[in-house]
Amino acid sequence: MAFLDNSGDIILDAVLTEVGRKRMATGNFRIAKFALGDDEINYKQYKKNHVSGSAYYDLEILQTPVREAGTQAANINYGLLSFPNPRLLYLPTIMKNTKVQNAARPQGNIFYLAVNDGGVTADALITGFGGASGGGDLRVLKAGQTVGTAIMLEAGLNTAEIPGTSANKTNYIQAQGLSEGQFDISVDTRFITNVLGPRAGDTWSNGGGSGESVINMQLQNNIPRSSDPTLRHHSIAKVRSVNNNVLKRQNDKKADTATSVIKGPRSGATALNFDTKILADDDFSRYGKTVQTIPSCAGTYRYIDTTVKVVGSTGTIEQIPLRIIQKE
Repeated sequence: MAFLDNSGDIILDAVLTEVGRKRMATGNFRIAKFALGDDEINYKQYKKNHVSGSAYYDLEILQTPVREAGTQAANINYGLLSFPNPRLLYLPTIMKNTKVQNAARPQGNIFYLAVNDGGVTADALITGFGGASGGGDLRVLKAGQTVGTAIMLEAGLNTAEIPGTSANKTNYIQAQGLSEGQFDISVDTRFITNVLGPRAGDTWSNGGGSGESVINMQLQNNIPRSSDPTLRHHSIAKVRSVNNNVLKRQNDKKADTATSVIKGPRSGATALNFDTKILADDDFSRYGKTVQTIPSCAGTYRYIDTTVKVVGSTGTIEQIPLRIIQKE
């Protein structure tokens, strides 16, 4: 795959799949749907204070190299969203929460998932990452575990301009159709068999008195059933969204942002863990790495790096880098 020459205007660069070429040859080719994305755009390059004036505000963005279209991999990971309500002032987002109890912490921006080998891998990693007393247990997910450490996610409007009060949740989330009814979790089923998510009745709030967090999550299996058309080998499991009832209240001694990573009104929340297949030596050597050392951890390890894609019912997307790891 190469890059397109974008020194001028690119009108359209299209590559047809084998099915598309066949239909074009038989005269049955018709574009029924299309999607737009901005995966290759870094909006931080927009320079509103450019010394040369407004014509140069977005020049670096316009000159960003653009990859050619292809058919062997997903071309859009971050699709542009369509909201029918033209009066929306703020768009929802999904964010990882590392503040609440049992929230998994990444190690070097990667979440570690220890395979189920009787605790050998998990124990070695936890010890190397500081032990249970030093937070090491929060840096290791245990495959198939329904309680304890999990990846915590929140959704809502991440803006300090609108306080996360009950009234603002009603007006800016519920009335605008921005509540997250569920989350679609896309995983590589070559390695992952189940996505663990919340049960009905699980809670996420800061109503424990003076604004203390109350996060009650005991996970259950959700089998990936439908194929993900955007990622090869990936299937989607539907996971429950728990009502995110973290609110800003006037008399609370503890701020709502002490529990939540969302600055404004919140919509939903969820907790995730995963279960893996029984992975063979060939799986690790073919798809990952073997005989690897992990800083501060005894012994050598083998692992496979993969990505979990989270899509809310509003269309918002978050990606989670996951390392499936086993002690050798």
